[in-house]
Amino acid sequence: MPVQRRRAAFEPISPDLDVAELVDSTPSFEYAARIHCDAIDDNGLENFEKLVWLHVVLSGKPLVIEGFGERLDSSIFSEQWLRENQSTKTEFARDLTTKKDLPLTIGHYLKNLPLLTNGMAARGYKDPDRQRIYLKDIDCPKEWHDFLKVLIPPSLFYLNKAPDKYEGPGAKTIASVDKGSICTTSSGRPITKAGDLMSCLPRNMRAENLMCYIGHEGTYTPAHQEMCASLGQNIMVEASDGSIENGKETKPGSSIWFMTESKDRHVVSEYWMSTLGHDLDIEDHFAQINAWKGAPFTTYVVEQRPGDFILVPPLAAHQVWNRGTRTIKVAWNRTIVQTLEMALSEALPHARMVCRDEQYKNKAIVFYSLDHYSNLLSEVNDRYIHHAGIQKLLEEFELLFSLYSQILLSESFSHDAPKEKDIEYVPFDSNITCSYCRGNIFNRFLTCPWCVGGEDDTYDICMECYVMGRSCTCISALKWVEQFRWSELTGKYERWRQQLLRLGESNSDQYLCLPAKRAQLGKKTLAEICHQQMKLRPWVDITKPVAQSVDEKTSDSEPVSHARKRRKTRKSSSTTGRCHICRYAEPTWKLASCAYCHINYCYGSLFRAFNIQPQDIMEMYHWMCPRCQKICSCAACRRDSTMKPYEPTCTLLGHDTRKVADPRSVESLVDLRQSNLRWLRKAGDDEIGRLKKHQREADEKRDKALMDSSIVLELPQTAIEPAESSQAGSLITEYLKEYGDIPVDPALEQINRSFLLSPGFIQQ
Repeated sequence: MPVQRRRAAFEPISPDLDVAELVDSTPSFEYAARIHCDAIDDNGLENFEKLVWLHVVLSGKPLVIEGFGERLDSSIFSEQWLRENQSTKTEFARDLTTKKDLPLTIGHYLKNLPLLTNGMAARGYKDPDRQRIYLKDIDCPKEWHDFLKVLIPPSLFYLNKAPDKYEGPGAKTIASVDKGSICTTSSGRPITKAGDLMSCLPRNMRAENLMCYIGHEGTYTPAHQEMCASLGQNIMVEASDGSIENGKETKPGSSIWFMTESKDRHVVSEYWMSTLGHDLDIEDHFAQINAWKGAPFTTYVVEQRPGDFILVPPLAAHQVWNRGTRTIKVAWNRTIVQTLEMALSEALPHARMVCRDEQYKNKAIVFYSLDHYSNLLSEVNDRYIHHAGIQKLLEEFELLFSLYSQILLSESFSHDAPKEKDIEYVPFDSNITCSYCRGNIFNRFLTCPWCVGGEDDTYDICMECYVMGRSCTCISALKWVEQFRWSELTGKYERWRQQLLRLGESNSDQYLCLPAKRAQLGKKTLAEICHQQMKLRPWVDITKPVAQSVDEKTSDSEPVSHARKRRKTRKSSSTTGRCHICRYAEPTWKLASCAYCHINYCYGSLFRAFNIQPQDIMEMYHWMCPRCQKICSCAACRRDSTMKPYEPTCTLLGHDTRKVADPRSVESLVDLRQSNLRWLRKAGDDEIGRLKKHQREADEKRDKALMDSSIVLELPQTAIEPAESSQAGSLITEYLKEYGDIPVDPALEQINRSFLLSPGFIQQ
């Protein structure tokens, strides 16, 4: 029977919760840093942007800019305006209790907010059947968008591509700056970096993520990270104030945020899985307050009220609880070069594992942003190349080019490439997604010529999924497809490379041509692996179903328990082999063979017991197995005194992708439904040790990033006013002094697990 871990249940927050008392009485809780928007007037947008870069992007901590409520136009940001202008518009509200969507008009929802809120009285808020109707992810009214575009600092606003009309905080400092501080093209177009790189995509390719959220007491957003590692922006534009409205009494509205730092993302994820029993990437769990109290990382708490503008760091987990009769917020996401890098290396691989839609088309953003920046830089006069603004743009151009290089290398073939006539060409329109993981596909992918459903419903698989063993039932004999001519992509690469060599202060060794970079790679590319695996994996005729084998593996690939006396069995044929760990006979294409001792490991055992992905093995020309590395953790190798058995670094709860992937799909190498809990127990299940290790690594990376930063803040100390109960002190004081090591949170030494035994925890 599979090993299962207890999962934390949902526990609502009391309407009577005293936030100040909660923060002051919990050592690991802190208020998020706050500044008033008036400070931007006093110190200028440039210094404000430096603060956001250092505090939110580089340090990865949340920031609240308060005071916007005094600058919002109450004649349009009001419940009355919504009733008069949006009342008949139908939206889908989320019933958080039943997990279903309800079609409701905005007017009907607003009318019933007092009734829904009153049902959350102190004695009834724990009722599991209590209605919690959340009007979330609805389109932002154009009037609100237009007003906020002029009010919010341009670098932070939705789809910002270049400076535009602005009248908000710091606008006076823009007017007073010398006109020569911003370079322009001959046509007068500003030559500046974009605040949101999604704006560089053609309009029909952009994701619409400017959304409104209207909630009442007891509605919430589960713990999650912003999609694709993007930066989150959220401003509360209106809330009930406790007065009588339309003849009904209201309760003051606010939202409680529990937030973490970017650097703690690994320890947060591990804590969610190992202690709370939930996968953070699935975004289906709102953690109890006691769970946050017992967490081995700092939790930042914000009580958001009208006019509070919250900046959410990339990959920083957070959850939100709404209070009072009504809260209305406007939120959007921004993509910058640094978040693109995090998306490609971390966020998208995690999303791919749980089959979560990729709506932001990150690789396409890299491509089109490079094209946009290249066109701007081509109009720069050489005598202006050392201008500060041009240098910032050039720096982003270099980072984007590095990401583009990685994308092209992953799609490159070796000398044994498929013939051009065997590659189908489909012009890029940004709408092709993987049938398995639902990720957006930029250029090359595989398609099955046999599994074509009604209305040309093709089965397309991204290269990353195919390497993991995901595909349709046919498994092999798939056909290559590309959406750009390879000569076009490589031609762009060379053009941008030459542009960097001309504008940058570097030599040709820094920006190598693509063949030279391929020669230096030292491993197989993703496209090469897929091409080789299609030769190794068998084609399955879907018209002739294969009978299910009676000899199935146990749920977690555990070694089979054999009696001492065994019957003699025939040796495996040349087309099959046995896994060194689980001892099951498998076809050789399902096994990784050591280049030195030639023993075999199945990919499932390597994934769960050693945290090794199939691609990590397949990309190596000469793979060395765990036994040769002296880290094998099987029963036989544990008896070897020279072995140091590997201990899994993280918890894998298992995810049943069959619920979301295309029904024609199979997993032929790794069964992702199975957890690694047995392997964790075998290793001693040192949960505290794993969390400590993640915390230590996070602190080291963050401290190095801060030390490497050359940004110096020029804001005076009076520009930032922390919340009254904040123990962090002034942001300026914190950042102007030398960055010292931040000690491991004392909570790691003794995590309070009393809540694990409370009724709030249930056994699955």
